Amino acid sequence: MSGLGLGLGLGLGAHRKVGGAGNKPATFSIPAGFEDTGTKRINFSEPVTVTITGGVTLSIGGTPYHSGDTIPVASSYHELTINNPGAAAGTITFGKRKQITYLVLYGLGSSVITGDITGMKLTNLSLFNMGSSVITGDITGMKLTYLFLRNLGSSSVITGDITGMKLTYLFLDTIGFSAITGGITGMEMTCLNLNNMGSSLRYGTSLLNITNSLGIRLFGDTVFTTAAEYEQLIIDAANGTWGGKYPFKIEAGTNDNCPDWDTVKADVATLLTKAAWTIIPSAWLTTGGGSWPLNWQEYTGE
Repeated sequence: MSGLGLGLGLGLGAHRKVGGAGNKPATFSIPAGFEDTGTKRINFSEPVTVTITGGVTLSIGGTPYHSGDTIPVASSYHELTINNPGAAAGTITFGKRKQITYLVLYGLGSSVITGDITGMKLTNLSLFNMGSSVITGDITGMKLTYLFLRNLGSSSVITGDITGMKLTYLFLDTIGFSAITGGITGMEMTCLNLNNMGSSLRYGTSLLNITNSLGIRLFGDTVFTTAAEYEQLIIDAANGTWGGKYPFKIEAGTNDNCPDWDTVKADVATLLTKAAWTIIPSAWLTTGGGSWPLNWQEYTGE
């Protein structure tokens, strides 16, 4: 199938300026013969003028848009339907990148969307099952509240530091060569899922209001480096609110980052009444050199 290219007019040099990138046009390049596929959602901080070239067609919610039309700000997002039945490539430009606040791309199959998100003013970024697509860029400095990156493959590379963001939803799973770093501090999480993230993230302290059924899951090789971080996560989870008996799972860990059982056991007893907690690292158990008893799941504080 022909690919869909997101031409954002920005090189990949090491000395990019985010401010300058934000003033570049947000241009999708649409190859000849492209048939709409996957999910493409977008929203803006203000109404934007769309510019369309070639034989490309655009509709939003069944309403066709033509070059020169103004697209209003949606209450949540616009669902894009894009085709190019023409014999030549064309483009769609949605104002400037700094006007883009919401971007969702998924299920793209063999389609190829390429581009750099640096300079966008995103509050919501969701990229998953990216197939052959190549999305790159730096999220540092964005005011994201929702970040979902999953199955990005080896071509799409998203980097950045989440420190200081007010994330309420953080889901990072098998993100390939991408590198997300920073501290999870001062956030009001409804969901925290990290899979195969290594030790790239730190945990400080956050208000946890776990209303998403995915709960809190640290999978694969995801690990915090110190016992103090896990201790604080357990304390925060025990003090937090839970919308149901959602998962609380920690797969990876070592003797060095094992929180002391006597220090956390009261919070463990509380958390066992709130969450479905069945997994801790084997290295935390007394049989693995840690301090947690084998029957930790049965502890009630008595």
